Amino acid sequence: MLFLDHVTLAVPNLSQAVHLIQETTGIIFTKQVIPFPGTIGQVAYLREGFIELIALEDLEEAQKTPLGSAFAAFASQRAGIFGVALEVTGGLPSFIEPARSLGIPYIGPNHQLAPVEDGTSISFQTAYIGLQMPWLIEYEHSRVWPSSYTLTGVEIQTTNIEEDLSVYSSAYQLQSSIATDSGSLDRIFLLDRGWLSLRHTDTNETSGFNAVVLKKDSDTFRILCTSQGVQVTS
Repeated sequence: MLFLDHVTLAVPNLSQAVHLIQETTGIIFTKQVIPFPGTIGQVAYLREGFIELIALEDLEEAQKTPLGSAFAAFASQRAGIFGVALEVTGGLPSFIEPARSLGIPYIGPNHQLAPVEDGTSISFQTAYIGLQMPWLIEYEHSRVWPSSYTLTGVEIQTTNIEEDLSVYSSAYQLQSSIATDSGSLDRIFLLDRGWLSLRHTDTNETSGFNAVVLKKDSDTFRILCTSQGVQVTS
């Protein structure tokens, strides 16, 4: 099983971004935590999945770890979606091993701990392909949060849609279809929970994770990340 688990956004001003999203969507963020050294972040737990906002506070401190270095390099350039996580049930090897046999270079699994605002940590394992691809996550224990919001989908832009369709199919065992309900989406992958869409773009500058979609009842919210920062539309 493969679920859309969470999306991490890099923002230049954490308080400002949290205020904008809370005021526009109504979702509530936790208190601030330190996701990893040199950064500060806040999380909004949804009924299914969550979104995480992280801001770079200390470049030198962040560069002391591999994840921090990758985040610092990204966040120093622009606001945007830094990572998309897909939750696996049934074991990471069931995805990693078939993909590796097809030449997809998964890194991992790696054990990690995520801080929670009550001072505890969530234990999980991860596996990666690259920064511009969703990563896999498997939790030690299931998590359920009371919320009327769901994490629905992620829009991704690519300069080579046919190549990425092949990689997504091999790495995540997904089949794409043409999105008939929206002219803006070229291809869509339906997960066991949520979806990923691939949209063609002509420039490398606009390629990568582009927008995250949330829902509450009949309301849909789209959080778009551009060079001007975070924007929310409904």
